[in-house]
Amino acid sequence: MLAVAGRALRTAERPDAPGDIAFARVLSDGGRWMVLHGASLVADGARRVAVIVEPANPARISPLLMAAYGLSEREQDVTRLVLRGDSTEQVADTLCVSPHTVQQHLKSVFEKTGVRSRRELVGKVFFAHYEPRLRDNERRVVAGDPVRGGPLPAERH
Repeated sequence: MLAVAGRALRTAERPDAPGDIAFARVLSDGGRWMVLHGASLVADGARRVAVIVEPANPARISPLLMAAYGLSEREQDVTRLVLRGDSTEQVADTLCVSPHTVQQHLKSVFEKTGVRSRRELVGKVFFAHYEPRLRDNERRVVAGDPVRGGPLPAERH
């Protein structure tokens, strides 16, 4: 949080880039990915910083996870499409490569991530990083608490 706040403060010192937002993805102590956005607030000569902390959605986490596994740019492209549910042929068409090339990339992705199939890849990414949020929401529904990422319930009487 301090690093994001510091970067946000530094943006106030750069007249060439006013309003830049500092950004970071971090893994919380509880194992949840969070996104931090920091912006400088300058008024009447006083410098302040606002840092917003929110749970990270899959689109914010997947690039970080793929980089952590050491996937190349092309392997990341293939992985994104596979996680979206595309077939080998659809991935090949989207990336303008042959289905054989897609399979070679997938073989490398499987090796780097320690899985043996698309299903395991999706499971590894989903269950390790997104499923805890769903379980938390299930507990919230049972307790009558607001669901994260969803509408607030009608007022209880």
